[in-house]
This record gives sequence, structure tokens and C-alpha cells, in this order.
Amino acid sequence: MSRLLLLAHLNCDHVLTLSDPLKAGSRLHYRDHGRRLGGGAANTGLGLVWAGHEVMVATRLGRDDVGDWLLAQAQAIGLDCHWVQRCDEPAGEVLLLVDSQGERTILRQPRDEQPMSPLPQRGFDCLYVNHPGMDVVPYMQSLLAETLVVAQYPKGGAWQRPCHVMIASHSDLAASGNLWQHARDLAGESLLWLVLTEGRDGALAIRRDGETVRVAAEPVEVVDSTGAGDAFAAGLLDGLMRGIPMAQALQEAVSWGALAVAADSSLPPDTLKKWLEQRG
Repeated sequence: MSRLLLLAHLNCDHVLTLSDPLKAGSRLHYRDHGRRLGGGAANTGLGLVWAGHEVMVATRLGRDDVGDWLLAQAQAIGLDCHWVQRCDEPAGEVLLLVDSQGERTILRQPRDEQPMSPLPQRGFDCLYVNHPGMDVVPYMQSLLAETLVVAQYPKGGAWQRPCHVMIASHSDLAASGNLWQHARDLAGESLLWLVLTEGRDGALAIRRDGETVRVAAEPVEVVDSTGAGDAFAAGLLDGLMRGIPMAQALQEAVSWGALAVAADSSLPPDTLKKWLEQRG
């Protein structure tokens, strides 16, 4: 299939499930489920590996025991970690608080968001960026003429994101007025598609010429919403790499996301693997 480079984090998720929704001043019971592999690189990458793609990960990872564990876990699920760079800052854990309705709160220590250097200039069919900061902008810009560049919407619209396809939650852009123009201001003239997740309303894709594609959400009981956005992105990337129409790619992205929220995991569940095997 295709070869993708993911600029995204590997996280050691420490999961606590709560007896009730999280509220200020409340006292809740919790269950400690220990640590598991997570982060955008793993949550997006695993499904793509199952779909038959080669997935490279570029990120910085501490040289502590947690970093060693993360690297071993990422390699074990089939991610190419050649571009993972070890650094002196501890990897540490990310606390995931999952309430009784499947909604999650993420707690993590501040970390160095410097991008990896150097980064590959060729040898892949798609660059996917789920990484904060402005330092990645020149790299993204340099690849626009060479490969497909897909980016997650930068938190708060704080940074430029030169890309062909931008993925965002509709709620992230709700206050921006003209959704396309706002995305275009961040992505530049290269932007071809803006893809929006809309929760219970499904997903929407807006093309540069104004065409819109909408698909409905799939009915599902939410167990754990952690990693759902990453799974959606992976489904979309898979569709783009297979060259299928946007309507079909968007439908598959919604299906990947639905399978993710219905499982007690941040990584894609085995139900997605079986779904992909049946798809062939």
C-alpha cells in the first residue's frame, strides 16, 4: 500500500476510570487500569498498519524507563521508529481520567515540543502532522510540492499549518465565522479540503471549490472516547491513500471513529482489525 510519516507523540497513558462525571469539588471512586500505549502516533498508526500501510513515526522520546517501554511497544505493533529521537527529558506518564459516560480528561506534565531534527525529505507518500508549535511549519511547507500533507487543526488556531487537507473538530472552529476562510488562513493556498468532525452529527468535508460532503454518525454506545479523533484521522488517511472518493473516505473515517469509542482503549480495537480483514 502506501508509506506514511506521522509527526505525532507516543504517550504512556495511565488510565483511571471514574464512577461519575468529573465535576469541580466532587468526590469520586476510581479504578486504576495501569498504563497503556497511546498518543497520536500510536492511536493513528496502528489502524494504518492493520490496513496494510507502512507507517513511520517521527517524535522525541525520553531516555528513561518509560521511554524504553514506549519504544518497545511501538515497535511491537509494527511502527517504523527509525525517526524516533531520544532526548534527556523524561517521557513520563499521561493521566487519563475516563468518566462514567466515556468522556476523558487528560493530564500531562509540560514537555519540550521541539520537533525532531533532521527529518526525512523523501521516501513517503503522505506526511501527517499532529504536533504543536511553529517549528514544524518550514518542514511542512517544503513538502507541499512533493507529497500529500495532512494536518490536524492547531490548538486554538495558534499556528500556521501548510497542508492540503486539514482535520478539525467543528467545535474548534465554531467561533471563527467563515470556516473555510479560517482554515485557509492557517493552511495557505495549498488547502484542498477541510474535514470537520461533528460528534453526533457525523462529519463534513468542504472542498476548495465550495463542494460539501456530509456523512451521518453511526449509532454507538460510548465506552471510552480517548483516541477517537486519531482513529477518525487514520480512517481518512487510509481512504486518501487508496484514492477513493471523499464521500467514501469520510464514511470510513466515521466508521473507524465509531469502533474506537465503543471500545475500552485509546489504541484502535480488535473490532477495527476484523472490520479491515472483512473489507479486504
